[in-house]
Amino acid sequence: MRVTQYSMLSALALLLSGTAAAQTIGQPSGNANAAPTSETGDIVVTASKRGAETVQSVPIAIQALSGGTLVARGATSFIDFAGTISGLQFNDLGPGDKKYIIRGVTSTGAATVGVYYDEAVITAANGNDGGGRNADIRLFDLERVEVLKGPQGTLYGASSMSGTIRYITAKPDLKSTSGNAGAEVSGTEKGGFNYVLNGTVNLPIVNDRLGLRVTGWADDKSGYIDQPRIQTGGLSNVNNDSTFGGRAILRAVPFDNLVLTASATIQKTNSDGSSRYTPPGALSFGNTAAGFPAIPGGDLINTDLARSPWDDLLHVYGLTAELKTGIGLFTATTNYYDRRIGFAYDSSPILFHYGVPIPAVTLEPQDRSIWSNEIRYASAFHGPINFVVGGFLQQERTNFEVQVLKTDPAGNPIGKFSRLNADDALQTATGNTFFGRTDNQKIDQEAVFGEITGKASEKLSATVGVRYFHSQQSAAQETTHPFGGFSGSPIGVLTNKSEDSKTTFKFNLAYKPQRDLLFFFTAAQGFRVGGVNAANLPFTSNIPPGFKPDSLWNYEIGAKTTIMRSVRANVTLYNIDWTDTQVRSVDATGAFTFTTNVGKVNIKGVEVEVEGRIAHGLDLGFAGSYQDARLEQDQPIIPGNKNLGLKGDRLPNVPEFQGSASLSYTTPVSTTLNGVLRADVTYRDKTRTQFSGRSPFDVRLDQYANVNLRASLVGERWTGALFVRNLTNVRAQIDAIASDQDPLGRITIRPRTWGASVSRSF
Repeated sequence: MRVTQYSMLSALALLLSGTAAAQTIGQPSGNANAAPTSETGDIVVTASKRGAETVQSVPIAIQALSGGTLVARGATSFIDFAGTISGLQFNDLGPGDKKYIIRGVTSTGAATVGVYYDEAVITAANGNDGGGRNADIRLFDLERVEVLKGPQGTLYGASSMSGTIRYITAKPDLKSTSGNAGAEVSGTEKGGFNYVLNGTVNLPIVNDRLGLRVTGWADDKSGYIDQPRIQTGGLSNVNNDSTFGGRAILRAVPFDNLVLTASATIQKTNSDGSSRYTPPGALSFGNTAAGFPAIPGGDLINTDLARSPWDDLLHVYGLTAELKTGIGLFTATTNYYDRRIGFAYDSSPILFHYGVPIPAVTLEPQDRSIWSNEIRYASAFHGPINFVVGGFLQQERTNFEVQVLKTDPAGNPIGKFSRLNADDALQTATGNTFFGRTDNQKIDQEAVFGEITGKASEKLSATVGVRYFHSQQSAAQETTHPFGGFSGSPIGVLTNKSEDSKTTFKFNLAYKPQRDLLFFFTAAQGFRVGGVNAANLPFTSNIPPGFKPDSLWNYEIGAKTTIMRSVRANVTLYNIDWTDTQVRSVDATGAFTFTTNVGKVNIKGVEVEVEGRIAHGLDLGFAGSYQDARLEQDQPIIPGNKNLGLKGDRLPNVPEFQGSASLSYTTPVSTTLNGVLRADVTYRDKTRTQFSGRSPFDVRLDQYANVNLRASLVGERWTGALFVRNLTNVRAQIDAIASDQDPLGRITIRPRTWGASVSRSF
């Protein structure tokens, strides 16, 4: 039923877009991708929850990308714009499995970056890598993306300890019918054919009172990883990314000062295989005696014996009421986010490592839901004092299952998972099941928050913020099939519980000596909840039942200026002190991981952004950051932990420098057409996957630069473009995996891709 819902919504949006386009030719054009801007072209944001403010007037470190900018870059997903944000880094294990890192704050445990889709909390949770598996909702028909840097715990909660990313959708226009439709085709070297279809229609139902906006998309990207070890015949291009989705937003204005907005977003993603590959010079796992000799890696070659598809279905529903009065804005919102993932990976390397040379696959079906609610009031007094105050309630439920099964020569599970010893793969020749367990968790959170701002003069203001946060966590875990089967009665369900509370603070000073110059200082506290460890992992010893919260203080000073009313230049310097850092450790066997608290971390950095028109028709953009993230003390020695970090070690996966630059030139080519040439370059410095080279599992990730070119013809309603992405065909080393049980695996970006696109607005 869920698949039918998303398919119908996507198809309806595309059908309406094409039909409406045919019926409304000649009507005024609607710009579905424009974010509100000031008279100087500065993007208007709502990050402070006080109402509309421009990026340059908000005294915090924030970058915003308008929907039009996303379109101009050809950006359809997170990875397409992430490199343009100073201080934003990510780990990437494939479609729907990304971890966001801001200002070098990265570890296991809960996420360190909060993520919002309008008012809905969609922050990722993956205890294995600390906030991985962010939902990659496509970027069609967005008004803007806001990236807030530094702790946002006062207004956005515990997981926003290093920053917050907000996706703001375009809302219905209640006055006129409008919309757009677009298509893109391309080809990927060592891959295949790709296509993107998207359409939006905006329909006023009752003039000025009720309107509907529907958007649909189909984004099908070919894979470029080959898998030659499948016994029935090698597979090509296994890591395809097929995504279909849609969004409907209904907005009603029953009274002039009351706005009601209801929305639904559904998206489904499928991939046939893993995005990791064994690079040249590395050797795969294997066992020659069992008939599976190791083979050398190669360019974009995956050496797994099992197939590892990925299925991802998500729903986001929201209902928001906004009441504007003479004394301020009252907002009440309730949102529901549900995501179901079917994840699989090759278990053969682990079994081979422990002397069981039988090909197997691990299935990890999982579902997660978040029900988040907030009510707040933002004052609009004419005096020097204004404030925001509110309350927050969230309930999160996660169900996670592990099933390790034998595979057939085609790399698929031979049979279904069974709890019975009669189906045990080690005890019986016909058995298929090696291992199984479940891990179901609940997190309930409540908070009250507020920020008060006072103006000492027209030039000087101060803000004080506070948030009291309380959470309760519980986990129920069960071993549903031990390795080797049950030797006695089943152990049953084991439970863990934890409870946390915290008060966090924020202090901000803003000084604006003149219209186009702003200085600010912020001291803000970031906080992350603790959690529970699995109580039923096999062979484990001395694993603590849970881990404590961790927190940090971020101190920053920044300046924002606008030169000649067209070039915006911002710089921020910061220092972060992070205590009780949540890190991944291993049990005494070295086979099973858990989370604990260790040590202190210090991060120093600087962020710079410059953008604007530097000459007639010529626009320049630059964003760069430097960060020095290091351990302040040794981690405790734990037997079996080969990834031990010592004082002075840099944090893994945090480059010292990263940056981006863009250059766009616009010139008339006829009375009705403009030509636009655009170049975008992103750069990431070298980094490593562990604290240091002392670890046998450390993988050095080389620096890389990615170049994209785009040439467009832009008319009043039509736009056509030719483009090339990854011009130099670089194998950017964006992530890697290595362990005792698993050979070296790397993740890279899509190889060189050539294409063309066309779009029409109406």
